[in-house]
Amino acid sequence: MKKRVFPLFLIFSVILAFFPVQADEKLPGPGEVYDRAIEHFHRGRYLEALEGFNRVIRSFPTSRLVPYAQFMIGQTFLDMKKYEEAIEQFEFYLKTYPEGDRVRESEQGLKEAREKIQQRKQISGTIVTGKPPGQEPRKLEVLKASEHSTQRGIFQDSERAMGATVMEATHPKETTTIPSKVETPSLRTLKESTERPTEEIAPKTQKVKRRICAQITYLDGRNWVDVEKRIKELKEAGVDTIIFRVFQNKGDRIYKFVKTSQEEGVLFNTQHAFVLEDILEKVAEIVHRHGLELFAWMTTRYATYGTEKKPEYWSKHYNFETKKMEIGRGLNLFHPDVLRRLEGIFRDLGRYPIDGILFQDDLIFRHNEDFSLEANKAFFKEFGYSPHPDIFYIEPYQSDSGKYYVKGYTEQFWTWATWKNRYLMEVAERLMAAAKASNPKLQFMINLYFEAVLNDLNGVAWFSQVLSEAVGRGFDYYAVMAYHRQAMKGRNIELKEAIDLMAEAAQKTIQSTGDPHRVLMKIWILDWKSNEAVGLDLAPTKEIEEVLESVLKQGNVSLAFVPYTPQFPLHQLKERWRAPN
Repeated sequence: MKKRVFPLFLIFSVILAFFPVQADEKLPGPGEVYDRAIEHFHRGRYLEALEGFNRVIRSFPTSRLVPYAQFMIGQTFLDMKKYEEAIEQFEFYLKTYPEGDRVRESEQGLKEAREKIQQRKQISGTIVTGKPPGQEPRKLEVLKASEHSTQRGIFQDSERAMGATVMEATHPKETTTIPSKVETPSLRTLKESTERPTEEIAPKTQKVKRRICAQITYLDGRNWVDVEKRIKELKEAGVDTIIFRVFQNKGDRIYKFVKTSQEEGVLFNTQHAFVLEDILEKVAEIVHRHGLELFAWMTTRYATYGTEKKPEYWSKHYNFETKKMEIGRGLNLFHPDVLRRLEGIFRDLGRYPIDGILFQDDLIFRHNEDFSLEANKAFFKEFGYSPHPDIFYIEPYQSDSGKYYVKGYTEQFWTWATWKNRYLMEVAERLMAAAKASNPKLQFMINLYFEAVLNDLNGVAWFSQVLSEAVGRGFDYYAVMAYHRQAMKGRNIELKEAIDLMAEAAQKTIQSTGDPHRVLMKIWILDWKSNEAVGLDLAPTKEIEEVLESVLKQGNVSLAFVPYTPQFPLHQLKERWRAPN
């Protein structure tokens, strides 16, 4: 009899993984939700703690535990060293509950947060007021159960090869109902996170050098002589680091000096992907001979080369129009074979004489991916219910433009999105370990969308990416894609407001990492519409100078000019990127 029970249970589990769990069980009360949040807090699982405290406020507004939950939101931010947010939350408590039981503790927390901010000012000399120059601080409120918060935004894919069409990202979301306006705090690793001491995930204290980089997506040189000429020009312009694209996706412009007729592959030798031509060693030799350092810019999820006949290797996304799951664009990172393949690629890349690796901006999940079988099983095992659009999206609709959006997200969605974020960071750690197995001295840069830096909730929803989860994961540099022209188009704002946003992104990243040199602000020097160098008029560098001035007021950050083009007079900025005293 026992031999029959186990197979039946296994079959039932597999069937259950494809259907959302019915919410017919008794819902937890405010006390249970609060106690669970407190447990998460003491274990250092701050995302889950904030979710719990806000759920008490939102779902049980008349409960006596609401003031205590409000205080704990401030305390959680304080423990995460997000001092501006902690101040706002403690002030909100003191204003709302002047006779509350946690007045004294709130006053102490307020004092501590302000002292920490003052210490940061004295140590770094950077602006840490929580707002860019000329802009009021963003208010952080806890919503009542009947309130909603909406934000609008349509954004573009950011890192495309020069000359290729800049494609607009299809985030089926324009209006987002956020469960709480509390910023998402530092997220924890997917596995073994509850037993991990907080100090083990603190940012590195090891110093890194400040870098001035040129990110090369395309070179018009027809031979190695032309390539060397461009490298010499960059050195003369004041660049000390080259970020060089070592992959080729369909639609990217192939380097003219590369001899291949294929559309996609990698530009270094490996047994784990299609090789267009092995040019990386020669590039490294030229770069190093001229006294510069070289970072290989490598893709992850979009490294689908040679997997066309293996649909199980591809991610799944939900199509809001057909209401069906379809093959996505990128790889299924939850498939063990895919992970082994990527580890092999990065291990081989690490064997080359390079100084570091930049992760392409494809190490993300959009809000409607990944619904692959392996991802669903992993999530079900962790949380006991299956990912499904019916329990994630609130009122999907089609706009006049024909695109699909959603009016909001459920609590289950936020759990799923933050879970994906933690998993992506684990994948990054595995790939870094694989590359360091070949060269322990390698340094790593992680691309971050500026929206993911400015607003944690937007970052988690749109990209499954947030700065606070990346900090402490072993990255040496945090490459903020500070593309002001992208912000102007996506948000329909003027230049001044877009520049202020980039300054705010720099400021927040400095605060989170504790070292401005680790913050690599990537300045886009092409016009989004014309795809020509920005500002080719009587004052060819004026606009970029304004961006640099605003960013460098926040601290002596590293810089990258993206993408390198000889049409832009980079040498004219040589004196401008020195941070002001």
